[in-house]
Amino acid sequence: MSNSPLVNCTMISPNRTSPRDHTIDTITIHCVVGQLSAQSIGGCFTNPSSQASCNYGIGTDGRVVLCVEEKDRSWCSSNAANDNRAVTIECASDTTHPYAINDKVYRSLINLCTDICQRNGIRELKWKADKSLIGQPDKQNMTVHRWFANKACPGDYIYNRLGQIASEVNTRLRGDTTRYTMITGTAGATTEQMRAYIKKKNPKVAQSVLKMIPLYLSEGAAEGIRGDVAFAQSCLETGNFTFKGSAVTLDQNNFCGMGVTANGMKGNSFKDPETGIRAQIQHLKAYASTQPIVQRCVDPRYQYVQKGCAPCVEWLGIQENPQGRGWAAGAGYGNKILDILSAITSTQVAGQASGASGSDESLSFVVKTVKKGENGNHVLLVQEILRAREFKGKDGKALKLDKDCGTNTVYVIKQYQKAREKVAPGICGSVDGVAGPKTLRDMIAL
Repeated sequence: MSNSPLVNCTMISPNRTSPRDHTIDTITIHCVVGQLSAQSIGGCFTNPSSQASCNYGIGTDGRVVLCVEEKDRSWCSSNAANDNRAVTIECASDTTHPYAINDKVYRSLINLCTDICQRNGIRELKWKADKSLIGQPDKQNMTVHRWFANKACPGDYIYNRLGQIASEVNTRLRGDTTRYTMITGTAGATTEQMRAYIKKKNPKVAQSVLKMIPLYLSEGAAEGIRGDVAFAQSCLETGNFTFKGSAVTLDQNNFCGMGVTANGMKGNSFKDPETGIRAQIQHLKAYASTQPIVQRCVDPRYQYVQKGCAPCVEWLGIQENPQGRGWAAGAGYGNKILDILSAITSTQVAGQASGASGSDESLSFVVKTVKKGENGNHVLLVQEILRAREFKGKDGKALKLDKDCGTNTVYVIKQYQKAREKVAPGICGSVDGVAGPKTLRDMIAL
């Protein structure tokens, strides 16, 4: 009987019965009543006098501690029969009703429950909130502490979400990705949000990094990949572009650790930031989709990826991927990217249109012609590119991201067209202030 590979630390409790006398067919989720770290949860059960333990604990940062191996029975639910057949999980929570858990704990809980089911042959989690079904895992295989003792555990926050938890785990067990964060699609963050985020995290970030950020959106748009996901991944892989502890350096133009397949390896190098970001986008597309790439392949490792094996961010980690494939071996890799992405999309930027910082349907970008008098997200996309490339309005100020193609936006489109026509005559078609097919193609490298 194995233990979860999602474990970040191990603190085995003396409070256990070895071995358990029943096969695992149930999961019991508890609340700790305290926003404790994984180590602190483990520390609660190291003293024999506590006469309590759990199989796993999830700390407030989402890290997982192993306290009692799955082959053994924990002392957790005030019921020996339940604990002999259940894997018990203690979750860091608030100290007052309804004993809420945070998003990091919730995501780790879904990952952990999915893994427990997969390794123990539990094909489906079942929850009916029916105490009379205790011990009938074919009808209900989730139990709660309050059924065995006069306790509020797991608190109303978790209790009222047990059906949702079962549904999300079952979705993963079926391989259905519709409830996850897809890698394909349009970005939910703007260049200015990404710049503001990285300047906050790394005040000494190189100017070259700030200038190249628009490439994540344009290269992503070219391949139908979310450029903000790629940028969040780069932040993770480079230590927010400090490159501390990273296997790559700034001059390699490799912002995703590509080619670092073992400790000590330097990884691939690219001639410029555009090529490096394009390679990263193409590599993400290889994981996310079975569709061929649009632009010439610059990804030296494209051929090694099983196409479409990780369509969602959550599955980029090998440990969380149902097929055991993915970008990185570290536990919770995809969720780490999502934590960064969430921080980016929630960053407020002066001059940004209302609603432009979320990742909901209000940011469903469509690449289409932008001309005077139009408004919408297709205008916002063009404004974002123009602003990111530092084209100024008539007043000499940065273009407002207001989704409205007014006189100032038309002026800036013309300035862009003039500049590009000097470099490559005919590339924009004309200098008319209309972002038509040729101008758009040039803007986003289609």
